[in-house]
Amino acid sequence: MYTCAGCSCLCDDIEIVTEKDDVKTVYNACRRGAGIFLNYRLSRTEPKVDGKIADFEQAIEKAQDIIQNSENLAIYGLDTTTLEVQELAIKLAEKKEAYIDDNSTFCLGDFVEMILKGELPSTTLEEVKDNAYVIAYWGSDAYHSLSRHMSRYTYYPRGGKRQRGYEEDRFLVVIDVRKTHTAKLAKKNARFLQIRDDLELIEAFNQALDGKAPSIFVNDIPRILKEMEKADFNVIFGGLGLKYGLKGKYEAFKNLIARLNERTGVYFIPAGCHPNMRGFNELMFDKTGEINRYSFNEQRSSDEFAFYRLLENDAIDTAVIIGTDPLNSLPFEYAKKLAKINTIVIDPRETFTGRFARVVLPSAIAGVETGGTMVRSDGVRVELKPLFEKEINDEAILSRLLEVV
Repeated sequence: MYTCAGCSCLCDDIEIVTEKDDVKTVYNACRRGAGIFLNYRLSRTEPKVDGKIADFEQAIEKAQDIIQNSENLAIYGLDTTTLEVQELAIKLAEKKEAYIDDNSTFCLGDFVEMILKGELPSTTLEEVKDNAYVIAYWGSDAYHSLSRHMSRYTYYPRGGKRQRGYEEDRFLVVIDVRKTHTAKLAKKNARFLQIRDDLELIEAFNQALDGKAPSIFVNDIPRILKEMEKADFNVIFGGLGLKYGLKGKYEAFKNLIARLNERTGVYFIPAGCHPNMRGFNELMFDKTGEINRYSFNEQRSSDEFAFYRLLENDAIDTAVIIGTDPLNSLPFEYAKKLAKINTIVIDPRETFTGRFARVVLPSAIAGVETGGTMVRSDGVRVELKPLFEKEINDEAILSRLLEVV
């Protein structure tokens, strides 16, 4: 069995048929996961210096030189790499007194931080499979973003106390601003709440908990609360729609979860996409008490240390980009600034950022050509076993870069 590092589900039941160094068949994976294994040799990058192909030693020496001479370094990305690589990147940032940040700044890092600080009760996906009755997807289209989430752990499987499965033993709630494919599954034993404002929905739940008629979803909200009280184990999966819908007013959401837990058991798990985002957050939290947007020079986390803010404020002269493609995802006003500073890209595949980088260092694909450990969205650590072994991987590259600081 192999582990797919395609998303934060980290499915560890993947069966693969190989022939020499070719992947012939992949069993159990979703389409995205199967593609990672079947197409692992496509779109691979080569070592480059100033846009020209170089040998690896030339590229790594150039990267070392740039880092050694950098006065304001930032390290960014890391969520597709293993814990072992993330530890080395944090060590590099610490020794260089640099900034370090990852995608959780834009993604679900705020929710992970609340869990790590004990502000939101959480659980594991195995516990959800065995015990969860009401399963709510709030601002998350798991059908597309986490393709096996519902079939492995939540709505469809039989397990523990839920042997009759979704037909009788689960109650699905989907909360979103549009009727997503996940929402279309909310039919029997289910409710779909098409909302305009997440805070308005929270207020309606609070009204119902106070014994008043809710201002919206007059029939649905009392029904959902009644269903939750049938069991002592219910779970909410929060996605990006919830994060941005709350507009930073997390206290309202935390208070609602606390009030629900006065009546029954309600847990929360982030429904995120990046395979090892939580791993980075946990390592940073253990070391600094913060999860991202950190300056080792100033020994603190701040919004001004978010990677895009550093670019916006012209605060860095060098960026080490590991396993992500910010030029492809950042707004143009930030992206054009990244193209003007020294950029070192470490990635197995060709990226848009790599086209403009001073140095490109090709590495191995985690879970295909190199092993290690990742942390699932629920905090469970999962081991990756390589299908093939590649000598040059993120860990080897970071170790070389550490030699000069």
